[in-house]
Amino acid sequence: MRIHVTRKLADKLKKAGFEIADAPQESPSALGEWHANITTIQRRQCLVFTHDQTRFSLALIGVTQKELKALTFWFNDMLGNTMLKLGYPAELMERAVGLVDELSFDTACSRSVQGTLKNMMLDLEALTWDGSDIMELGPYSVSARLCERPCGIKDMKKREFIWPAAEMLNLLKQLPDPRETMH
Repeated sequence: MRIHVTRKLADKLKKAGFEIADAPQESPSALGEWHANITTIQRRQCLVFTHDQTRFSLALIGVTQKELKALTFWFNDMLGNTMLKLGYPAELMERAVGLVDELSFDTACSRSVQGTLKNMMLDLEALTWDGSDIMELGPYSVSARLCERPCGIKDMKKREFIWPAAEMLNLLKQLPDPRETMH
């Protein structure tokens, strides 16, 4: 599955042994396209992934070099557990996780999605403004919280917005069950 990353994150991923393409080289997975960025909060690296269409977001907190090398595993874990935290039906959660294959990366980014990513990173940082330690925040709860806020998207009317958790749920309901296509 292809993730569009910022140059800053691309540099970190290269150090972890990943190849980074300049342009998309494959068609997106059935789950759609994602963007990712990295930020530092309280001297801890935090990765934020945002789904292009739904703006569903995942936050990996306190990411180490070792975890970067196993990013597909951690992305899958965060995706499934965030959906579980949001109360998604088990079959839809399993469908989403089943659609994620090995992550690959490029630097072809959409400014609109990058704007949402920036807002999500600011929201993540805001969770520590009361003095909370970023490492003591529940990572699945944090990601669920990022998905339960309204998001505006480029070309929407001024007072229009989407709710990422609801949009992702609707998208998953429309996708074919991968178990059905195997038979």
